[in-house]
Amino acid sequence: MRSLLAVLLLFPLAAAAEIKNAAQLQASGNSDVIVANVEPVSEEQTAAEQPVTMQKLQADVAIHSTEELRSLLEKAEKIANGETQYNTEDPIAVVLHGEEIKAFLRSNYRDNKSLVDLAARLDAFNVIDVKVCQRWMGANGITAGDLPPFLEPVPWGAGERKRLQQAGYGYF
Repeated sequence: MRSLLAVLLLFPLAAAAEIKNAAQLQASGNSDVIVANVEPVSEEQTAAEQPVTMQKLQADVAIHSTEELRSLLEKAEKIANGETQYNTEDPIAVVLHGEEIKAFLRSNYRDNKSLVDLAARLDAFNVIDVKVCQRWMGANGITAGDLPPFLEPVPWGAGERKRLQQAGYGYF
């Protein structure tokens, strides 16, 4: 985001310098140079006129490890704090459909306390919306009662990811 802002702020200055150089070349008699009549744009106009594009996002859980999940949750927190190139008003969808679900088992809370607490906090502040695959849970003997209540069961994780993608959610 910072580099984009720097480009947006510096572009008018660079364009004004190029126009001035071209005008000097044309004034010196160089007929190969064509100068357009362009009004310089102030830095304030350039930055203020740029629309902020809001995005719908979903986390791309691919490795199904607690390390990957922690990294995705930390990135979601940075997105919510405006520290990345992403802008979103909607909660970031996090669809769990593999071994990472076991980290949220009540019986594993002590071993995964920081991860579960981070996810619960982000969910409470509407930064993320965590969904878990019922098909995977059933195949692994896990019920919704074994998990914290902020995890929302969905019938099929892959189907939910596809539904979100069709609804305009991009991966980060």
